[in-house]
Amino acid sequence: MLPLLRNSRGALSLSLPRSNKSIITFTSTSTFQHSKRLLSVPSARSIINTDKRRLPLKIESGLQHKVEVISSPTRLNRRGYASVASVDPKTHLPKNPIMSSPYSPCPPIPKATGPVNLILPPTEDRSHKYFTLQNGLEVIVVSDVKADKAAASMDVGVGHLSDPVDLPGCAHFCEHLLFMGTKSYPSENAYQQFLTSHNGHSNAWTAMTSTNYFFDVAPDALEGALDMFSGFFVEPLFNEDCTEREIKAVDSEHKKNIQNDVWRFFQLEKSLSKPNHPYGKFGTGNYETLWSKPKEAGRDPRKQLIEWWEKEYCARRMKLAIVGKEDVETLEKWVKERFEKVPIRTEGKSDTGSDGVRITFEESPFGEEQVGEFTFAKPVRDMRGLEITFPFPDLDHLYQSRPTHFLAHFLGHEGRGSILSYLKKRGWVNSLRAGNHHDAAGFSLFKVTVDLTPEGLEHYKDVALVIFKYISLLRSKPPSEEAFNEIKAIADISFKFAERGRTSSYCANLSGFMQSPVPREKVISSKWLVEEYKQDELEAALQLLDPRRAIIGVTCKDVPKDVTGTFDKKEAIYGTEYKRVKFDKDFLTEAMSGKRLEELQLPGPNLFIPEKLDVEKFEVAEPAKRPMLLKDTPASRLWYKRDDRFWQPRANLDILLHTPILQTTPRNAVLARLYCDLFTDSITEDVYDADLAELSFSLWNEHQWIGISAGGFSDKLAVLTETMLQKFKNFKVDEGRFKEVVEATRLEWKNFALSDPYGIALFWDAYVSRETAWTQEERLKELEHITSADVEAFGKEALSRLFIETLIHGNTTPEGAKEIQNMVEKVLQPRPLSASEIKAPRSLVPPPSSEHIWALDVPNKAEVNGAVVYHLHVGDPTDVLLRNTLSLFSQISSEPAFDVLRTKQQLGYIVFSHASSSAGSMGYSIIVQSEKSTEFVENRIESFLDGLKETIESLSEEEFEKHKISLIAKKEEKPKNLTEETRRFLGRVKDRYYEFGKREKDVEALKKITKSDIKSLFTKYITTESKERSKLSIHLKSQYKGLKFDPSSAGPLIENFLKAGITIDQSSISKLLSSNPTLDIVKSFAISAIHNSPVTDEVKSQLKETVSNLKGSSTDDKAVAENQDQIKEEGGIRKSNVYIEDINQFKAGLIPSRAAIPVEPIKSLAKL
Repeated sequence: MLPLLRNSRGALSLSLPRSNKSIITFTSTSTFQHSKRLLSVPSARSIINTDKRRLPLKIESGLQHKVEVISSPTRLNRRGYASVASVDPKTHLPKNPIMSSPYSPCPPIPKATGPVNLILPPTEDRSHKYFTLQNGLEVIVVSDVKADKAAASMDVGVGHLSDPVDLPGCAHFCEHLLFMGTKSYPSENAYQQFLTSHNGHSNAWTAMTSTNYFFDVAPDALEGALDMFSGFFVEPLFNEDCTEREIKAVDSEHKKNIQNDVWRFFQLEKSLSKPNHPYGKFGTGNYETLWSKPKEAGRDPRKQLIEWWEKEYCARRMKLAIVGKEDVETLEKWVKERFEKVPIRTEGKSDTGSDGVRITFEESPFGEEQVGEFTFAKPVRDMRGLEITFPFPDLDHLYQSRPTHFLAHFLGHEGRGSILSYLKKRGWVNSLRAGNHHDAAGFSLFKVTVDLTPEGLEHYKDVALVIFKYISLLRSKPPSEEAFNEIKAIADISFKFAERGRTSSYCANLSGFMQSPVPREKVISSKWLVEEYKQDELEAALQLLDPRRAIIGVTCKDVPKDVTGTFDKKEAIYGTEYKRVKFDKDFLTEAMSGKRLEELQLPGPNLFIPEKLDVEKFEVAEPAKRPMLLKDTPASRLWYKRDDRFWQPRANLDILLHTPILQTTPRNAVLARLYCDLFTDSITEDVYDADLAELSFSLWNEHQWIGISAGGFSDKLAVLTETMLQKFKNFKVDEGRFKEVVEATRLEWKNFALSDPYGIALFWDAYVSRETAWTQEERLKELEHITSADVEAFGKEALSRLFIETLIHGNTTPEGAKEIQNMVEKVLQPRPLSASEIKAPRSLVPPPSSEHIWALDVPNKAEVNGAVVYHLHVGDPTDVLLRNTLSLFSQISSEPAFDVLRTKQQLGYIVFSHASSSAGSMGYSIIVQSEKSTEFVENRIESFLDGLKETIESLSEEEFEKHKISLIAKKEEKPKNLTEETRRFLGRVKDRYYEFGKREKDVEALKKITKSDIKSLFTKYITTESKERSKLSIHLKSQYKGLKFDPSSAGPLIENFLKAGITIDQSSISKLLSSNPTLDIVKSFAISAIHNSPVTDEVKSQLKETVSNLKGSSTDDKAVAENQDQIKEEGGIRKSNVYIEDINQFKAGLIPSRAAIPVEPIKSLAKL
């Protein structure tokens, strides 16, 4: 897969060092996702954790650590490291903008001159060994004798910027096809089968200058997995039978992104770079670039791929990381036996460069001709935003001072006096992100991104000027050494108390870290630590934040009123409409030397940096498997577990404020959402410094409770938590912010209709099973009739009567936990709910012996994909034997489902299956997003399911036992850090079963399950031959019609072209028309010809108007006809299916499941 722009690794569970939390990975101005946790990791290796995970906190024994929470403007003026109120900013900018790098070029990766002792966090107790093979391949092996998962990752230092010009998507295509067999293991799914049967999985991604492959597996199977894995880099088959199929998979991956604004704006930015710069390449590729065009040109894409692989995949560009339970000597031996065979292939190449040993692209993609312009881009979704981009050199080698990390600390700040604070008060933005996008070796882009309110769009220039004025303020004094030391202190603490994460994530990061040109002993530590204040390096970075070398992107449905004309250009790959306008002189003058804004202030000292970090360790024979109950009254319940596993100065505090009124009506659902969002918005400035110091506080609403989480080092946590709860209790809605938060909520719900089809289908699947659920349309209607006073009144009512359920887990005493619970009750002071009001959730269950289809249209008519969610109800999740039989069936069927439906039948890029569970109900689902008709997809799913009978029958006892052992190993995996263990406990509290020993029960049940049990489950609940099974399918049907060009409408255009003297090569026209093009393709062809013609702008405008009048003759029925023919051949949808006409009537006939109740008496867990 290609990374979602820069977010190539998604949300990692490895607790890595974090740069300023405001860094985002999206290049577009279209996505503004609030991310509480940031990871400072290089390049396409840039990573952000967007799952809002809470870093754990430590609570000692109550509230003894007091910190003054800054809340008054008077206090604010004393916060700065140095007062600048009376100083007009001196920009210190040169006469002409700096377009070349002021730094030394990014160096080659240094070679170790002797044994390397890796600098590791003090908490790291696993043995690490770094070494280099004779072929130059660098390796880190890690011995973890307690490992319940082994893993490996290979990072290859070549990505899609190295694609051949005539084969766009080559690197990505290579990543897909590489998995499809090797000479030693020729079966195309042998690798996946092996991993699946040994509690493993694998994945890969292609970035700009790297491609990463990784897997995890049961520890005892590591050697076998490495044997297969090594073949990808020594003897891949690039199986000819798989070639076109995998190109279609790449094409499907591209098509799922066509309506995604993130991908659209990413490619738009790339297309606006310097002509012929590698950054402008189309990295995903599609069927046309990887198959049709090469074939038309007489080229064999497979042969071309193999030639590319043989040239680019070489040992000195590869970095391998492995974690296993064996000692490092054994792991080293395994590596040498397998990976020394990787060819070198880089003899005689330069150390760096586009064809160097280390592939780098030192020329910036944006030069003088590309900067100094506004780009107005039209999104698919209804959204507004602004992004300022500054071209930067690659600074990965400046690990000691980390200049861009320093800049992000200030520009991404969210406290008082910050850019965000100022712009929110003006009602122009709601969120801000700032940071460096180190996407490719050789260059990077520093970005400041904000969303825009409707008024903010009108003032888009003013928004940009505020950012530039803050940069001028930052330049008005030497870079603050005090601020640097503060950043350094936080990084030191984070490194000292680093937590362990998932083994596969750790491997993937280690392999990527080795691509950085830093001393080999600092490969790991350089990603956490900030070592040395270097004023010249920091000042040089500030010089690059020059308005004259900026590019400003504005996302808008219509261009602002002060912009002449409308969108007049279209990006070639995704069809994004845009318009470019040069910065005017007045704008630049104000940006560079305008009067400073007194409200803007640099941040002062962070008072939340922890000082007390001691841990009281005690003897423990075995970590406790469940929390104990310290308090249980009609008003509250307190669950508690002291950390007896990780010994970190952290703890997690989770509070569920149960109230029955949150979702009773669509109006209440909207009020609850707004109340929590408005409060969260109001405390942004209060919690930002705390968040930087790894203290977090968050609040949100779910179906039956308001959730509160606090986390971080405990030294200064208690007062933060108490202060935020007091603010929550006394919260008053700000009228100005009410307007902006309502608008943001409206856009979110409105844009749901433009989500991926499978995501929409999953929503409707859940909607059917919920007793109380409201659609986006229902909530949007209520949103129009709600005032700020309504929200405030609702909040008071919700908090007036509660049941408070709390989980405190970590390095705290029982007395400390009770003190915190007492504080929560004292601050909120609710009256208790009656027992009958504390309702446990339940699900609506379809009747047995029923098969239903609910068909809906994909709302976005331009979306080519539809989706099917095929769900089979199985039973009650409290049936321990049945739920584990279902889990084992899901384990056995997962790899065949992917292999058959995705790899062989090519239904679509998104294909997955799983066992699912909700309150009172569990089942088995297959999800497919596809261009094929939903009826065709349904038939293919059912054909696959029926074929599983043979798959199960043919399983040998040895294979069956492997699957059991694999699933048992998964159940027995130990939590990797405190937060992961907290989530396990909290999950049992939230589901209201309180089954804290669930994993242990599951393991015992799995040991007893036989192949006969799987066959019985299949016969009763899965196969279409069953007379008892209960099936519900959600069909999201694409409305895309693909209008074909009507040649008869081209007369006026041809006539006007001739009048204007524009000639077009006849062979090009013939080639275009012979391809049976869509209307959009013909329009793009004509627009391109107009742009390249030497006619006046007035004539161009007239010609473009003529192009807009071109028409389509009919819908493209070819693909639809093929689908229908295939469905007819299969006999159509089975007649036993009933289509749902009225969903409300259908839901009214469903039977509610048993409500969730404790599986064992709660009092048995008590220690009151």
